Amino acid sequence: MNEFDHCVLGESAELFRVESSEELGRASLRMVEQCRRQLDLVSRHLDPAVYDSAEFQDALKRLALRSRHSQIRIVILDPQPLVSEGHRVLDVAQRLSSFVHLRTAAEEHRHFNEAFLVADSTGVIYRKLSDRFDGTVNFNDRSEALELQRRFEEIWDKAQPDPNFRRLGL
Repeated sequence: MNEFDHCVLGESAELFRVESSEELGRASLRMVEQCRRQLDLVSRHLDPAVYDSAEFQDALKRLALRSRHSQIRIVILDPQPLVSEGHRVLDVAQRLSSFVHLRTAAEEHRHFNEAFLVADSTGVIYRKLSDRFDGTVNFNDRSEALELQRRFEEIWDKAQPDPNFRRLGL
């Protein structure tokens, strides 16, 4: 049993501190498993230790297929590792492109060094430094979620689809 098993998205307002990729991965998985409609994520390169697992891939697929209104938006600050090494999230985005949207940050945001995930405008995972795994997790913090979504929209609106993320239909 992990420390996030009792957490319910939109209900559990306890603030957790995470300090490792394992803790961050468990929190992210639990939040995405409970997400019903919208997931917004900003990440330097979709940290493989956190997001590149079969369990996270399956949770994203279930979210994408849960409703025709499901929306998963991901901004990648540094796409090179994904392009050169591959990633399970990239595979989901290619297969479910109507629901999972990947963009590369505009030049003005490439040095943005934070990472965050917002689930259903209520759950938040935030890291002040995207190259570190320590951060905070809260399954019910609407005010922080709205602030991060506002910041996400600013980054998303200027970000561009990356042709390297497209599936080649050969």
